[in-house]
Amino acid sequence: KGSQHGSQFGRSLPAILEQADIENSPLALSDSSVSKVVTPRPVDMLSRIREMNRRLNAWFFPRAVLRYVDRFRALTESLAGEGGFVLHLGAGNVDLEPVLNWRAGKGRMLALDISLEVLRENPGHLKVCGDAGHLPLASQSVDLIVAEHVFEHFPQPRSCLLECYRVLKEGGRLVVSGPNGRSYVALLARLTPLAVHRLAHRLKYGPLTERADACPTYYRFSSPRTMRRTAGEAGFKTGSLERFAGEPCYTVFLPVIHLAFVAFHLAMEKLLPLGGCHMTAVAIFEKPGRAAVVRDRDAV
Repeated sequence: KGSQHGSQFGRSLPAILEQADIENSPLALSDSSVSKVVTPRPVDMLSRIREMNRRLNAWFFPRAVLRYVDRFRALTESLAGEGGFVLHLGAGNVDLEPVLNWRAGKGRMLALDISLEVLRENPGHLKVCGDAGHLPLASQSVDLIVAEHVFEHFPQPRSCLLECYRVLKEGGRLVVSGPNGRSYVALLARLTPLAVHRLAHRLKYGPLTERADACPTYYRFSSPRTMRRTAGEAGFKTGSLERFAGEPCYTVFLPVIHLAFVAFHLAMEKLLPLGGCHMTAVAIFEKPGRAAVVRDRDAV
């Protein structure tokens, strides 16, 4: 036996492995597993920083705090009702159909965007590539229009508002969410070229995401006073306008500095009742119906 063990240990390792049934062994490693052990993946520090800061946002701004996104989508669902024709203005690759509580065949949502490339990535059923200043729709054919962070990208928002007023039915509503044109994000956007915006978006979302692109911003419909005045000039009545601070999103790729912005946003949450200290607004504008016009005339 000793001679046998000696000859066994004297044999080369490849010969022993060849003789053993290692393929069926529970300890056997696949080629991919061996390659992972031998060549470790590089650590993506930016991804870890983004994940850590997003966890901080979730800690300091829990889901109990109403976010503008939640409010915008809740309004979209409630105002759409059980059916009708809804226009999603500047939809991009975002599909809002799952938000709507519709039965099959009870309503339709049309996603409109000026970029055909981005619109192709939208999983919605009805899509059209078009200009918000020249909507390819018949007059008084739409029940509800929703626009999430779109109007700040329009150089002439009044022309778009006039088109929205034209295609809406009497009593129809326009729901708009948009940034505060006097916030630090808007101020930095005005002072930097578009290339910097695109870089910031890639650092914020990551290089492989479809949301990493940025569009020119003008902020000509981005303050409560401007929104009410411009919408009124187009014929709309302001139903409501709510302000939100929310968590800091544009600094999630910055270590340590992000904590300072968390503190700043927490302070803004406390100062919201004073007005002016907000990051985003959500507004409802209504096209007056015949009954509303009669009441206004009676009041005069």
